[in-house]
Amino acid sequence: MPISVFAAISHLEQERYRALIIHAVPEKSPSMTHFCQKVCKQTDGKYLDLLEFFIQSPNLSENIDSFSPEKLRGLLIDQSEGQSILVIDRVDFLLDTWRRTERQNFFRFINNQWDSYKDGMKSILVVVLQTSQEIESLQILDSQGQSRIFRLNDFNDVG
Repeated sequence: MPISVFAAISHLEQERYRALIIHAVPEKSPSMTHFCQKVCKQTDGKYLDLLEFFIQSPNLSENIDSFSPEKLRGLLIDQSEGQSILVIDRVDFLLDTWRRTERQNFFRFINNQWDSYKDGMKSILVVVLQTSQEIESLQILDSQGQSRIFRLNDFNDVG
């Protein structure tokens, strides 16, 4: 039974680690982007198309091969400043440049390092990815043991 994305976000507001993943198969990417943009509009959140952000920045696009999970962490902290919600879409191109250990570091960051107790990490972080075996095997749970990884079709439409 589909749930409300707003209920999931509201639940995250009570958590220490306020990050989640929404994923869908590649064919659903346009629908997922539209869904996330509507969520941001209704929550006054910030939507960041990471691929477009890299394309628009010559410095970032020229250095994509050396853009580490730590650099992404810094970028996300900067982009989340003053935001209640930060939705990062089209991250997959960057994950595809990383070794398995770097991707694991990134998923660990989502799991237990986007820490609401730290300055600069107060907003809810929503990472939007394409479905993969790696994502489906992740265990990223809230304090009550509920998954913080959702398929797009887990949610009701946001209207």
